[in-house]
Amino acid sequence: MFKKISAILLALTLTAASFTSCAGNNDSSSSGASSQSGASDQSAADVSAADDSGDSAVPAEPSLTIDGEKVDTDGLVMCTIDGIDVDFDTFRYYYYYVLNLYYQNYGATIDDVRSTDGGFDMLLTDTVFQIKQEFVTYHLAEENGIELTDEDEKNVDDLIQQSKDSVSTEEQYLTQLKSSYLTEDLYRKMLELSTLYNKIESTLLTNEGKYATKKDDFKKIVQDKEQYSRVVHILIPYECQAEITDEDTLDSYDSMSLSDKLTAKKTAFNALSEEDQEKCRDEAKKLAEEVKEKADSGEDFSELIKEYGWDPGMEQSPEGYYVNQDTSFVEEFKKAAFELDENEVSDLVESESYGWFIIKRLPVDMDYVEENIDSMISEYDYPKITELYTGIIDEMDVQYSDYFDKLTIDSIT
Repeated sequence: MFKKISAILLALTLTAASFTSCAGNNDSSSSGASSQSGASDQSAADVSAADDSGDSAVPAEPSLTIDGEKVDTDGLVMCTIDGIDVDFDTFRYYYYYVLNLYYQNYGATIDDVRSTDGGFDMLLTDTVFQIKQEFVTYHLAEENGIELTDEDEKNVDDLIQQSKDSVSTEEQYLTQLKSSYLTEDLYRKMLELSTLYNKIESTLLTNEGKYATKKDDFKKIVQDKEQYSRVVHILIPYECQAEITDEDTLDSYDSMSLSDKLTAKKTAFNALSEEDQEKCRDEAKKLAEEVKEKADSGEDFSELIKEYGWDPGMEQSPEGYYVNQDTSFVEEFKKAAFELDENEVSDLVESESYGWFIIKRLPVDMDYVEENIDSMISEYDYPKITELYTGIIDEMDVQYSDYFDKLTIDSIT
């Protein structure tokens, strides 16, 4: 439930993560969020994962049709972003990357784009934005004098060779590239871009780099009770009181993980009438009140979590969550986390989206902080670096070619 995800840092494979789930706001998309791997890393993964079966679905031959006529795309520039020309092959790759990765994750297809008023314009806007995200890498590299070395280029050569070695023939390799909307030149460019980003991440964004919080500073920040709260909690969701009636689910329920059990309970809850759902909510509140009484009477809180808690994250992070003011938890949870004194247990905290929380604030464990300081700093720095990237993107100048302005939903294959 409190799973880590990487919201968009407007670049490639940024490792900072925010928590989202039952206590999160689940709104990573509003800022234009991308997946943890950027398009350049995804292209590398697609080709590297190739096998020699040769049965991958292959897209149509790359082509551009403008005003009903095929256009020669060799060297054709579709737009210029931040002073960098974006040729047709590059634009086409990002176009399908956005369509296939982002849109289809939400169940949207090219036909949905076609039938939605303004849908194609939105697809073009999202494509340009995706390119701008990744071109921040070039911007930061130039601004900070970061370049690929001969050794970096050799590593790129090695990665390309590994991709070739993963299939049986040159033809299968080229087919795999085509299946990923790549050419040989574009694949190399993507690998170079990914390598360049990794250098930026290691030298600027982490490891006490230019834009990273220094470790000594962070150790002070994490001990500031106004900036960080370490908490454990018991989640009692409304749906935990729903009765499962599906026989197949019942047969496997005892062997399920807590996460799967919760999913099964949600399914059962959602199938109920509004009246029965309200009964479940009332029963969940009664249970939460009983658990709160046990906690107040001095019963071991960690044992109560094991017995009554429904957050799988508490299994994965028994040491608790380190909540800062920018952590993406539902506001009720975060507010209560900072109102508590150390070793104090909260009253029942309700989130209408999830149910009832009983929260206990713990002292900060500096041994844990020392062991996990790099990942904690990355999470803490996430908003600051997001702001940095957003600012760079907002300043990028985009010039569109005449061909771009004539694009229709049938232009690019």
